Amino acid sequence: MPPVQWARRRFGCAAGQVARALAVLVPLAGCATLAVNPCDSVADRDGKYFGRFFLGVSTLGLSEVTIQQEEVRQAYEVAARGCPTPEGVRVVTASVPESGPSAALGTLVNGAPWAIAIHLNQDPGAPGALPLTILYPGKDIRLAFKPGRHRLVARPTGAAPGDLPRVTWSRQIEIDPRVRGFKLEFNPADFE
Repeated sequence: MPPVQWARRRFGCAAGQVARALAVLVPLAGCATLAVNPCDSVADRDGKYFGRFFLGVSTLGLSEVTIQQEEVRQAYEVAARGCPTPEGVRVVTASVPESGPSAALGTLVNGAPWAIAIHLNQDPGAPGALPLTILYPGKDIRLAFKPGRHRLVARPTGAAPGDLPRVTWSRQIEIDPRVRGFKLEFNPADFE
């Protein structure tokens, strides 16, 4: 065989092997980005599971081991430092705190037809007690609750006297360090 043909056949075969190896390694390299992090939002988690399904089909399941190893590593990291608080979200400490670096992302929603004054970890009847916020109808606020016991009080406000219910909504809520988030919606029935 002439040397030119031998070189073409030899290097052509090696190039094919390299291309096949890269075809397998490239999908596996993306596996870490498909690992579900304990701090991921529901939309992020769903997207990753969707991507994992198709990647698993294309790699005959080889990628799943790599993804699971990355998830274990990330779970240990999050357990040590907690999930980061989203930018612009106010962090509120508990009146009776528990240990732990985490914070539960709580969304308070006003489903009532009037504004609501929200008091957190304070007596709203105390002199000079200002509400944490005023929630207008249809609006919400996101707060990062540190683990522990919180006292949450909601009072209707912002209308002429006699137009608002006289009932105050008051609850003690206990935030477990393992809780990632919750939603609390105030409705007119809560103030009857």
